[in-house]
Amino acid sequence: MKTPEKKRFIHRILTSRGVLLLEGILIIIIVIGITKEVVRRMSLRQEIATLELQIAELQAQNRSLGEYVASINTDSFREREARKRLNLQRPGETLLIVPESNGTPLIATTSPSVSPTASNTERWWHYFFSSNS
Repeated sequence: MKTPEKKRFIHRILTSRGVLLLEGILIIIIVIGITKEVVRRMSLRQEIATLELQIAELQAQNRSLGEYVASINTDSFREREARKRLNLQRPGETLLIVPESNGTPLIATTSPSVSPTASNTERWWHYFFSSNS
């Protein structure tokens, strides 16, 4: 058992200025270490969130590129590209070249009696049911 003198001696040592100063320094060091760790974890979480966003964007881009590759591998795409780039055609087909307009729309009228400002419905009506055709 401890005697009252030992209790007082231990109490005096633990409450002395040097030991209290040492305890204060240890507490400050521990708080600084914990604070640094919390800040590091927060920055890691933020970096993880940024990387997850990049992963999602890259996966979406990968899916779209996969769809593009799948569309390129179709026969219809190959045929369309062969016609467009190599000017190929099927046997028996004839090539029709339509010149590009210079920005003015080409208006085809069926007869002089139909005005160019007439609605499309009026033009069709005149085309099918006019006696001038």
